Amino acid sequence: MAHYVQIPKNLNDIKEKFLMGLTKRQAVCFAVGLVLGAPVFFVARNYVGMSTAIIAMGIVAAPAILCGLYRKNGVFLEKQAKFMREYFTRPRRRYYKTTNIFMAVERQIEYTKIKKKLRDAERKGGYS
Repeated sequence: MAHYVQIPKNLNDIKEKFLMGLTKRQAVCFAVGLVLGAPVFFVARNYVGMSTAIIAMGIVAAPAILCGLYRKNGVFLEKQAKFMREYFTRPRRRYYKTTNIFMAVERQIEYTKIKKKLRDAERKGGYS
């Protein structure tokens, strides 16, 4: 019997597994989540109880873990958050101002006429 394995058409989506089926990025993000969440759990369980300490640990560790797991359209969570922050902090109204080239040319012609009059008047010895 022949066994067939499906090969994805886009080979860029294939990531090398590093540890227990996780990529390096996912393993690092889980480790950061563990480093942030474990102390919160051990400190909080003495004061607020076991279930509340677990919830606090989850809240503290969730951003780091989500950064490793969440990916949409090839963009990870932290980049999407950066793009969203840039979008929401930019000004809402952007005014498009055009430069009227014809008015600029007209002003330049007017300027040269006045300059020529002044030069002519200066040559004659006085302003008129």
